Amino acid sequence: MTDLPEALADRTAFLLRLALNRAEAMGEQAIEPLGLTGRQYGVLAMLQNGPATTQRQLGLTLGFDRTTTMKLMAGLQARGLVDRVADPTDRRSYRLSLTEDGERLRARTAKILTTCDEEFTQRLSPTELEQLRTLLRRLI
Repeated sequence: MTDLPEALADRTAFLLRLALNRAEAMGEQAIEPLGLTGRQYGVLAMLQNGPATTQRQLGLTLGFDRTTTMKLMAGLQARGLVDRVADPTDRRSYRLSLTEDGERLRARTAKILTTCDEEFTQRLSPTELEQLRTLLRRLI
């Protein structure tokens, strides 16, 4: 680890951000050849299981504002990765689902990101990694 002053080395939020920045950079670089960003992958991953969700629900779950969500969805739809249709129960809302191409790209990207995750956490034992994930889930 980089030598950090105590004022930063003891700041949980700073350490989380530093770890996040490093992990994100690794993942973004690995999936760039696929023409996908981490945020776009997040959308595809959220849509992989279960029934179509609404654009609003997706944005709330992923922590995206409305404008960001709309831009992400428009781009993914234009690439034929996501279907976005008006919600029959609320005309102001859209229902989202993965297309077959979207599912194929999601699966391919997931494999790449799993490799990145394994590389990023390789200095942790399996027990430590599970503890870290458990603690992070408690924080969010």
